[in-house]
Amino acid sequence: MEETSSVSGYLEDGFEGVSSEFTQLETLRSQGINTLTRAKRHGRWYLLKSLNDEARGKLVYQEMLRKEFDIMMRLQHPGIVQVVNIENVPSLGECVVMEWVEGVTLKEWLAGSTTVEQRLHVAQQLLDAVSYIHSLDIVHRDIKPSNIMITANGKNVKLIDFGLADTDVHAILKQPAGTQQYMAPEQASTSQPDVRNDIYSLGVVLRTMDLNRDYKKVAARCILPIEERYQSVEEIKNDLSHMKSTRRTMMIGATALLLAGLLAGTAIVASRLNNNTRYVRDDKARQQVDSLRNELNQTTDQMELSQLKQDSLRRHLGGLNDTIMSLNASNIQLRNTQKELDERQRMVNRAINEGLRIIDATNAATHLKEHVDTVRNADYVWIDWHFQATRGESKIPEYMNKIRNEFTSKELAEIEYALKEHCNNYEEQIKYKLSKIKGFLFVVD
Repeated sequence: MEETSSVSGYLEDGFEGVSSEFTQLETLRSQGINTLTRAKRHGRWYLLKSLNDEARGKLVYQEMLRKEFDIMMRLQHPGIVQVVNIENVPSLGECVVMEWVEGVTLKEWLAGSTTVEQRLHVAQQLLDAVSYIHSLDIVHRDIKPSNIMITANGKNVKLIDFGLADTDVHAILKQPAGTQQYMAPEQASTSQPDVRNDIYSLGVVLRTMDLNRDYKKVAARCILPIEERYQSVEEIKNDLSHMKSTRRTMMIGATALLLAGLLAGTAIVASRLNNNTRYVRDDKARQQVDSLRNELNQTTDQMELSQLKQDSLRRHLGGLNDTIMSLNASNIQLRNTQKELDERQRMVNRAINEGLRIIDATNAATHLKEHVDTVRNADYVWIDWHFQATRGESKIPEYMNKIRNEFTSKELAEIEYALKEHCNNYEEQIKYKLSKIKGFLFVVD
């Protein structure tokens, strides 16, 4: 029978339109001075970042957009969103054209079901991306979960939004900037970019990711005062590597200790066998003991044949006794140290609770929450809500100065972070309630 041949091909004659112009423009978000738009060109999706109608005609905002493009054009890294061009697009004006990232923000990703291994993978990629931009003398200055994308395909990191990024090379648009919850304290008062600003933000982000003990220790050091925190991301990575190596060494030591115990047990059995002969009185028992001793001698001869292996083992376990003694001493010291640390932590917790009590009492005295709960129209909300909402926060410096001599700098940083976080949550509640009042125009981030 003659075979029927076939030719591969598309089943439809028509194709989806492929245009060299941007089509299917979809506005995703308009916030601050920028508008984000998704658009298609040459059959591929892109993200367009442009200025809104009010900011488009102002030179300072135009220069800010071009500065962001100039910085991003220097970046070529799989963990950073890629910029393609800056060009004029009808109806949008000048736009920074970037790759479209299909995925969710880190904040949304963490809200879902994730494993520790997945979160560690993301944390390592984030450290690599930030280390890369720092190697080019670029400081992001706005690292936070909403500026970290996790791709849908492969769960990889993409660091986005370089609108506040800066370098020592740029001499324009220098001013303090950042997002309060993730911004280093010194960043609010200086325009000089410093990689340690990003390291503080990294510490806050890592604390939200619920990682292992090593990363929690690293995150705690990241948010210390600027002189005491890590000086580079590479220092963070080296510290994590050292912690991992130390754990591996401790596991090897524990295995060696177990082996030494087994060898010691064998020696005890042999010793007891020799001692038992002292108490044997009858000939028959002595014959049994002699027979057993002969068997033991034969076993000894066999053991001598493996002497080289034993010598090799002894070399590997050389100094084991000293190590065990050192470990025992260290263990006692660690237990004592742990007791001291537990007591210090209880002192820190008491200080935090006392600070929260002062803040809550101050906020309650403003009666702001009660006022917001009862108001129904924006015409009656003529109070300086921001001043009122931050009354409690204004007590933090006074309180921190009061307890400064009682705690270490690391403990003070932990206390201050907890108090500020509490104030941020309080203010967000007020913002949310105000945003729901009819006629009150208030945008909640």
